[in-house]
Amino acid sequence: MSWIELPRMIVSSHAGWDKVERTHPSARAMFLRLVLPMSLLPPAMILFAASHVGAERFPGVAFETWILLAAAFLVLELLSVPAMAWIIRMVASDKGARTDEHDAFMVAAIAPVPLWLSSLVLLQSHVWLIVVVPLLAMAASAGLIRHGVERMLHVDEEVAAEELSMIVITIGILAWMVLIGIVLLPALMHG
Repeated sequence: MSWIELPRMIVSSHAGWDKVERTHPSARAMFLRLVLPMSLLPPAMILFAASHVGAERFPGVAFETWILLAAAFLVLELLSVPAMAWIIRMVASDKGARTDEHDAFMVAAIAPVPLWLSSLVLLQSHVWLIVVVPLLAMAASAGLIRHGVERMLHVDEEVAAEELSMIVITIGILAWMVLIGIVLLPALMHG
């Protein structure tokens, strides 16, 4: 996968996805080269925001609390990728699609990239951007799931690909909302 191809992977089942299938990177390599470094972005941005916007909006929350939340966020992110790969595989199997562990992991590893990148919005303090950018990232991740499922799991039938993708997207959004809820926990407790 090339970073240049990522935007096209959101809207195409071939651009970039063909290369992932052809090069067949190992799950371990994808985890170490993509998932781990990208998963570090949101916790780093949480800590950055905690010392700026967080300190301003939630003055009662100690920085140590933000450190704990960022660490929990990181651990849950790292666990969520293999969990989502397992879910993709189970849902695909249930729907009669090809259920290769490797290919399910590729979709699960690539799909959250826009969400990870959206954490960079915390470098600024405009609340409306902090809300809008992650919503756009969710839409981009949904596109990656949709086209990744079609290409990597070889779901050629349009309706089956849509159905399988919608189940995975729904579960993925719920998982991401739980992660976001963890970060917002201090606001809820001190609000």
